[in-house]
Amino acid sequence: MFIYCGKTKTDLSDVEIIFENNLMLFTKNSKLYSGQIIELHDNKEIKLEMEVLNGLKNGNINQYYRSGKIQTHSNFINGKLFGKFTSFHENGNEQIITFYNNDLRMGSFEEFHDNQKLKLCGSYFNSLKIGQFEEYFKSGGKAIYNY
Repeated sequence: MFIYCGKTKTDLSDVEIIFENNLMLFTKNSKLYSGQIIELHDNKEIKLEMEVLNGLKNGNINQYYRSGKIQTHSNFINGKLFGKFTSFHENGNEQIITFYNNDLRMGSFEEFHDNQKLKLCGSYFNSLKIGQFEEYFKSGGKAIYNY
């Protein structure tokens, strides 16, 4: 266990994950955990960093490739996904940009090929696709889907 800025920092293997009332809870020594949880790749690079408050994901969560480059960035409030979610290709380019409200995908969705060209775009409401989605293929083709 580590201490940083007055907060507890512990390895994921040192906490227990339980599921209760559709929530993922993190406990340590049979008590709800508060602090930062980290997980390392076998090469000792950080794989996961997450903030937990009273057993629930709360704050920024970052996942990393073995290379140390960012894989995903998300934000949680009281165990629910809120705000912008971004995933990245291993080359560092954005892969997916979308938004969540209370664990539901809401608003715009954009997915990119690893060369930064748009692959798919559309909108969500309460995690359901709405309106028109456009898909762009590396070959130059395009497909349009209506929901």
